[in-house]
Amino acid sequence: MYLVMFGVGVGFIVLSLIIGEVAEIDGTLFGFLKPSLIAIFLVVMGGIGLILSPRMTELPLLVMCIGFISGISVAGLLNRFVIVPLQKAQNTSAFNMQDTIGTQAVVISPIPRNGYGKIRYNISGSVVTSPAKSEDGGEVSAGEQVDIVYVEKNTYFVRRKAGERAN
Repeated sequence: MYLVMFGVGVGFIVLSLIIGEVAEIDGTLFGFLKPSLIAIFLVVMGGIGLILSPRMTELPLLVMCIGFISGISVAGLLNRFVIVPLQKAQNTSAFNMQDTIGTQAVVISPIPRNGYGKIRYNISGSVVTSPAKSEDGGEVSAGEQVDIVYVEKNTYFVRRKAGERAN
């Protein structure tokens, strides 16, 4: 039984590594059980069972309890300290271009009349540079503070901060 659990867990981990590169598989069961956590649980419980059952042949229920508790503990710790932080980091590093509307930016490459320049802004803890165009088609000098007004076809349309004029 422990050999089957261990084999199924290892097999699933290897299969998910191979297939995971081709197709992203991220399912949950009952809202909290992830297939990767089930595989880790099976590997740990099966491994503990394989190690302890020959030494404790007279106490199979104790071996099963130790394996179960160990599997739950290792899967829980990996989820808490590895999987969840990685998912949070992945979710915070990406942003939607529409989320930048209203963000302040600095012109780093001058925007000529009816032309394109480049802006720099901070979003989600990252410094990003992007192509920009003046909302009114006017000229904007490098170093000027602007607000992102809207985004169209990967170009940020910006407006000079109130009260500022081009030099």
